[in-house]
Amino acid sequence: LSHPMSAMAARLLFVLAVAVARASGQHPFPPLRSEEGRRLAAPALQSAASALGFKLEAVHTLGLHETGSWVAHSRRLVEQGAASGPTDGGRRLYSGTTRRDFVRLLMQLNVVAYTISDPYLEDVLKPVVEAGDSMYGPSVKTYAEEVAKEAADFAAQWAEVRNEGNVTVAEGRLGLDSAALDSVGVHALEFSAPAVGRLLVFRGSFSSGDFDNIKAWISGFIVKKGTAMLKNQWVTVGGLPWTEKLQGQKNSITLVPSESVFSTGSWWYYSSFHTQILDLAKKSGMDAAKVAETGYWEFTKAVTESVRTSLAAGEKLTMSGHSQGGARAALASMYLEKKYNEKHDTVTFAAVGGLCFSRDLDYTSGNMLADVDPYTMHDQVTEYVHPLDVYGHFDYDVGKVCSYGTTGLAESKARQYCEEVFGYTAAQLMVAGTVPGTSDLANAFARCRYNTHAVLEMSARLMNDTFLLEDGTTDGGCSTKSAIPKGDAKCPSEVWNTADGCDDELSCKSCAISTSTAGLACEWCAGDGVCRSIATTWYKSCNTSWVKGSQCGGEVDFASPVAHFSVAIIVCSVLSMLPHLY
Repeated sequence: LSHPMSAMAARLLFVLAVAVARASGQHPFPPLRSEEGRRLAAPALQSAASALGFKLEAVHTLGLHETGSWVAHSRRLVEQGAASGPTDGGRRLYSGTTRRDFVRLLMQLNVVAYTISDPYLEDVLKPVVEAGDSMYGPSVKTYAEEVAKEAADFAAQWAEVRNEGNVTVAEGRLGLDSAALDSVGVHALEFSAPAVGRLLVFRGSFSSGDFDNIKAWISGFIVKKGTAMLKNQWVTVGGLPWTEKLQGQKNSITLVPSESVFSTGSWWYYSSFHTQILDLAKKSGMDAAKVAETGYWEFTKAVTESVRTSLAAGEKLTMSGHSQGGARAALASMYLEKKYNEKHDTVTFAAVGGLCFSRDLDYTSGNMLADVDPYTMHDQVTEYVHPLDVYGHFDYDVGKVCSYGTTGLAESKARQYCEEVFGYTAAQLMVAGTVPGTSDLANAFARCRYNTHAVLEMSARLMNDTFLLEDGTTDGGCSTKSAIPKGDAKCPSEVWNTADGCDDELSCKSCAISTSTAGLACEWCAGDGVCRSIATTWYKSCNTSWVKGSQCGGEVDFASPVAHFSVAIIVCSVLSMLPHLY
C-alpha cells in the first residue's frame, strides 16, 4: 500500500518481526527465496484500499515451500487500470500493434529462457568470424569478440523483456531448480503484460536432462526418416540443386554403422536418464509410473496446468518455445485442446515436430495419446523455421509452418555452411565427432546450426522485415500439411529399422535423387504422394503415373544410380561420446 505513513510503518513492522524471531531463538528462519510474481488484477482490493485513502500497489505472498526447504516469497504488482497507461514503475510495458511485433516479443522471450548466453566452441566459430561471417557482421573478427557480442546481445534482450512486462520462472509448484546446465526438469518462463495477457515459454535443449529427454522423442525419426528429410529440405523446401558433391558426401568417410551406433548410444543415455527422472518424480509427488513411460511430459503438464488455473477471468494465454521447447509448447497446446476443448495461440521457433513421437516414444512402451491427438492438425499452432535447419525439421509439425530466410537463400551464408553437411546421413551427423577422423564434420554441422538454428541468430533474422512480414507471415510463406493417419509409414514404426530407401522420400525432387537399398533408381507417384523403387513400380498401381529424374524438375538427374557400400568398423567407445541434440 502507498500512503504518506505506510513506508515508515512497513519498515518498523519488518524490524520488529525480525527482532522477535531472533529473540525466540527456537525456530530459526529457513532460507528465503524471493521472486517477482506475475501482475495481478484485483479491482475489489484496489477499491477497498482507495476508500481508506490507500493505493494498492503490490501483493506479497509468503509461505513455507511444500518441501520444507525454504520460505517462498512472491511480490506481485497490481494492475492500476486504464489510467496507468503503457508505463508502469518507470517501465515501458509492451505495446506492439502488429502480429510481427508479437512474434518478435515471443522470440525475445525464447532467447532469455536459456538463462545464459552459451556460444559455440572456438573450433566451430573461429573460421566463421575470421571469414567475416559472424551474425553480428564482418566487423567481428575474433572469437573473443563474438563471445562478447553474444553476451551483450543476450543481456540487452533480457533488459528489453523486463522493461515490457513481468517475467518469472514457471515451475508448476514442483519446487525444481531446472535452470542449471546439470539440472533435470522442465524449465519455462511466464511473462505478463496488459496488452498480451500471459505468455508461457518453454526453454529448448540446454541442460543435461534436456538432451537426454529428447532422445526418446526423435531417435527413431533420425534413424529411419532423418536422411530423407534432409534431402527434402534441400531440394524441395529450399529449392536448391542437389549437386554431385552432395550426392557423394555420405560415402566420403568410413564410419561405424552410424544408425546402429546412434540408436544404441541414445538408448544407453536414456536408460541413465530414466533412473534420474524416476527419483525426481518421487521427490516432486508425481506419478512415477507415468513418468517412467513419458519422461518430461508429466512435468510439462504440471507446469501448463499451474499457469492455466492461475489465469484471471478473460485473461489470454499464449504458449511458445524454441527447439525442444517448441515441441513442448505445441504438445501443451494440444493437451489443453483435448482436455478442455480450449485452443490457445501457440508460436514455436525451430521446433522439433510432434506428430510422430507422441504416438510411440522410443526406448519406452509409452505414448501421449491419452493427452493429445496427433492424428489431426492443430490450427492454433504456428511454427517458424529456416529451410536448412536440421533439428527444426526432425518429425512433422503439428500445425501451420512458416518458412523464413528463403530470400537470397542460394547466395546465403546458411547455404554456404550447410552445403558441407547435407549430403551426409542424419545418423552420420549425429555421431560426428565421436568417431576418429570426423571432428571436421562435427564442426561443419555446428556451423550450419549457427546459421539456421541458434536462438540468437534466429532472433536476428526475425528482426529483418524481409523475412518476417507485418501480418506474421514470412518470405517463404506459411502452410499447413495434411494430417498423418494412424499407421501411416511416414512415422517410423521402431527405432532399429535402419533402411534408407525410396519409400521414405517426401517429394518428387527428393525421390529423383534417391536410390533403393539395393541401389536401384526411385520413381514418384504424384497422385499417391509416394516414392518407390523401380523394382516394384512396374507392378504397383499409381493414381497418376510413375515419374523419375528430370520429370520432377530436379537440376541434377541421378536416374541411373549405383549402390554404394562402406566398410563398417565397430568402435564401442563412441557410445559414451555421442554429441548433444539441440
